[in-house]
Amino acid sequence: MKIRLIALTMVTAALALSGCSFSDSSKIGSDSSKSIIDSASYSFNSSSDSSRTRQENYQNDVSEYTTEYVRSSHGTINDFLDHLGEMAQNRGITNWESDRSTYLGIGRGLKKANLGTPQTSAFIDSFSGNDPTKKQTIIDGFNR
Repeated sequence: MKIRLIALTMVTAALALSGCSFSDSSKIGSDSSKSIIDSASYSFNSSSDSSRTRQENYQNDVSEYTTEYVRSSHGTINDFLDHLGEMAQNRGITNWESDRSTYLGIGRGLKKANLGTPQTSAFIDSFSGNDPTKKQTIIDGFNR
């Protein structure tokens, strides 16, 4: 819980630097955070190409969702993390918080979002929970 609070603070700071703000972020499950999840779900469902592995599909889902999340400035870090858990479960991924594909996908999504360096760094720190291994994996995904 402490990591999520730190992450929320860092994401809020990143959005403030970019001129964005959370829309009613105190309401978990608010209409604004729900709409980003709903709008991004179409992309996730369409990525189920049978030639891809379950891990590749999951990583693509995470990438697309991360891009939409950081661009939208809607929802909370808890909403983001909860939805990652749902996506992992839908793809049959267990222990998503320790799964390398999660963090590679986050890195790829941050790159697609094309944010400035301060915002990208803040999101990397937030999403990694300042865990050096997770942070490096996000950076690896970003650099691919």
